Amino acid sequence: MSSMHDRFAAAAMLFLLACPTPAQETAASAKKHSLADLVSLASKTTPLLAAQDARVEERTLSADQARVWEGPSAAFLLGRKSEPAGSGPSWDLSASVPLPLTGEPGLRGRRIDLEAEAWRVQREASELLVTAAVAQGAFEYAASRRKAVFAESRRKRFELIQSYLEGRVFPTPQRKAESRIVANQLKNLAAEAIQSEAGARSSLQKLRTYLPFGPEETPEVEVPWLSGARRLDEKEWLDKGLTSNPELRIQRLAVREAGLDRTLASREGLPDASLVASYERAKAAETEKTYGVGLSLAFPAWNGNRSAVKSADKKKLAEERQLGFAEQKLKAALLHTLVEYEAARKIASEYTPATLAELESQLKAADEGFSRGQVDLLTFLELDGSAAETFARALDAQTNLASKAGELFALTADRDAVAKLASF
Repeated sequence: MSSMHDRFAAAAMLFLLACPTPAQETAASAKKHSLADLVSLASKTTPLLAAQDARVEERTLSADQARVWEGPSAAFLLGRKSEPAGSGPSWDLSASVPLPLTGEPGLRGRRIDLEAEAWRVQREASELLVTAAVAQGAFEYAASRRKAVFAESRRKRFELIQSYLEGRVFPTPQRKAESRIVANQLKNLAAEAIQSEAGARSSLQKLRTYLPFGPEETPEVEVPWLSGARRLDEKEWLDKGLTSNPELRIQRLAVREAGLDRTLASREGLPDASLVASYERAKAAETEKTYGVGLSLAFPAWNGNRSAVKSADKKKLAEERQLGFAEQKLKAALLHTLVEYEAARKIASEYTPATLAELESQLKAADEGFSRGQVDLLTFLELDGSAAETFARALDAQTNLASKAGELFALTADRDAVAKLASF
């Protein structure tokens, strides 16, 4: 019996020395990416942001063109003039220059400027969403990889235990039951490892939406440990959201656009003026010359564009009410997220950065105690199960807290999200 325990102890010790911990795997990896590196890379390479940059430039150029005055027009006519005393050729040259006395070109330029500004805000919002998505994906990916390593180390431990139990020459009913428990646990651990590996691959695919990782590349991602020590002030975050939230900023611009539409509609009810000059020369019996300068007025619809003005009034009213609803919706979303953040913070604060290492030490000590016959199998199984549950909960708490913090950063348009995240 003692020789069997000695063989098991030696095998267990070799296993513990050979089995890499998550920290050792990280150290052995050649490619490491910090969270800040991933976010920076995503901001530079994501086509979505480049497309919105182009959209901003397109609207800016359109605004510049809208401000340009309409060019002059000219007319040249040839004919003949006939009189009783004779006839001869005649020609007429005229030119006109529109005078934008109503200021419509400038108003149209300002209107498109607001559209360009809305796209700038949308671009900022997209960058924040990319940051939040990359951060959440990085935490999920790192957690899944650590879970997979932990599950694999547990599986190897149970394989050693199984080989020890199967090596008993005369197994008792108790030992048979223990052997069956271990065999069932091995199946569960294999499934757990598969699920964790699938979770890591799935998270990596999400990251590839924003990052140029190759199809065969398996990067090593380093994320900060979130302590859950930072409490958030409700009023402070509500004020930040109402001031900086991208959706509200875009809706406020929509209200201003509607106001300019109303002004444009009223200006379009005024006549358009043009400066006109003409010169006419004709020769019949005698040569005649006629020239003049004047003002031309092009009158719009006789009702002064009243229906268009009323339509613009209704549009402005609709946008203002939409803004009120957007503010109400944001308050509810922020308060909801703050409640969930507080819960995630409290859960995360229960797990210190040393938690995972402590669990590894506990299992190592239990391995050694079992190999010496100081810890029975059922006690070891109970400790292993509680350690695995704690390990998973600690990593899930990190992922959940990072997700809730990311939602708050996106709602309040915080540009320093990555730098601040480590303090949460």
